[in-house]
Amino acid sequence: MQTVGDMSRALVLRTNQARLRAEMDRLAVEVSTGFVRDSAAHLKGDTSALLSIDRSLEKLEAYRVNAASATFLTGTMQATLDEVQDRSEGLSQTLISAELTPNDALLNTLSEDAATALNQVLNALNRNVAGRFLFSGTATDTAPMPAVDTLLADVRAALAGATDMASVDAALDSFFGAGGGFEVTTYQGSDTGLAPLRLSETETATVDIRATDEVFRAVLKPMLKAALSTDGLLAFDQTLQIEMLSSAGRELLSAQADVVEMRAGLGALEARLEETTTRISAERAATITARLDLVGADQYDTAARYENIQSQLENLYAITARSQRLSLAEFL
Repeated sequence: MQTVGDMSRALVLRTNQARLRAEMDRLAVEVSTGFVRDSAAHLKGDTSALLSIDRSLEKLEAYRVNAASATFLTGTMQATLDEVQDRSEGLSQTLISAELTPNDALLNTLSEDAATALNQVLNALNRNVAGRFLFSGTATDTAPMPAVDTLLADVRAALAGATDMASVDAALDSFFGAGGGFEVTTYQGSDTGLAPLRLSETETATVDIRATDEVFRAVLKPMLKAALSTDGLLAFDQTLQIEMLSSAGRELLSAQADVVEMRAGLGALEARLEETTTRISAERAATITARLDLVGADQYDTAARYENIQSQLENLYAITARSQRLSLAEFL
């Protein structure tokens, strides 16, 4: 039977075990995180500097995420523009040759090439990355461009009744002009651009390129002109077909300058984002260092104290076990 002394010793042992376990838990956290567990106690209640540092880290993390997002968007857009430029530039060289050896087979082939390139450009403008359509403005869940057959049907209807180059160009200019079919019917995205991404208190990055941009209209219009030049329903005569194909080639060649200019502007933004990312990374590193100086735990000292507490706790367990065996022997 336990005496009052036995109960008192058991209570002391349990109290010490609980204290040592709590101290071990605290030191384990400090060893694993590198920071003291109780910042307020460590700073003697004055946590204003720590709160300021934490707010700065939160802002820098938001800027880092925005910069990474903008870098990803601009990089993907740059790749898309490269594809558009490659397709349109290659097609322009081919279409210009329509005047050299015109015959029905060649004209049909050139028209089919234009339809293929048009489809590739539409697919590029409908690029979807991580569930977001890049060229739809704020309507990132909607593809900006329809299927190639749908667009061809819309423009075919617009060209119905055209009999010469002037009327073809007038119909296409109307379709791609302000308030025309391209804006009203073809484009499925939003007329509102993406909001600028904040990179600092004073700096933002605007990544707003939509499929309705004049650069893309200048590429799509001659491609459609060439693709529909030999269309059976429109039934243009061969002279007009040749005119449409060759003029489409010249217009595509002329459009390259605007594509290059857009890519250059995007490249300048990419360079600025790279510099900004480097700056944010440096600021975060300096701020984290400042926080470590303020509430960082001495890893070597903490690990040594942890081992010491662990040793004490093991000794206490051994004493407890021995005490219990002695009490049992006395009882027997």
